[in-house]
Amino acid sequence: MPELTPAELPDAHLVRMAQRDAGAFVHLYDRYVTAVYRYCACRLSATAAEDATSITFLNALKAIDRFDLDRVAFRPWLFTIAHNAVIDQTRVRRHEPINEIALEDPGQLLDDRVVAIDQGLVLIRAIAQLVATNRPAEGRSGPPLNLLSGHQTTPRCANRRSPGPPVAGQRFDGGPG
Repeated sequence: MPELTPAELPDAHLVRMAQRDAGAFVHLYDRYVTAVYRYCACRLSATAAEDATSITFLNALKAIDRFDLDRVAFRPWLFTIAHNAVIDQTRVRRHEPINEIALEDPGQLLDDRVVAIDQGLVLIRAIAQLVATNRPAEGRSGPPLNLLSGHQTTPRCANRRSPGPPVAGQRFDGGPG
């Protein structure tokens, strides 16, 4: 029987290997780094997500000797560490001064971007109020909210290609106002 590659081994086996030799932790890192980064990126900026991902794996490596396979599987344990790293990054970032706000279009003025965001929030609130006050009769359903707005209702991190909030002078379908 041919020997399995690390990518084919179950997590439990890789954890035991990493507990004996810290160098073997690289196989767990390779298996989960993309998923952990995506988890963090859905909750943080790209830079903060990179930091949280690094912190997650550093903390997991430090604690791998104490990890108990009989209590919990590796993946939920790792994502608990990632969740805590996200919370820590959120706390750290909340207290940092904002020196620069990145604009999607470098030629766009900050005032224009703030107005566009404010207009988008007003529009979202108006749609939510409209939907709440004009509920269809029981047993009938109205159009889904994503049809009203022209956008998907899935989180933006689920599909990074999805359009962001509309900007001033732009219709929901992406055309000019």
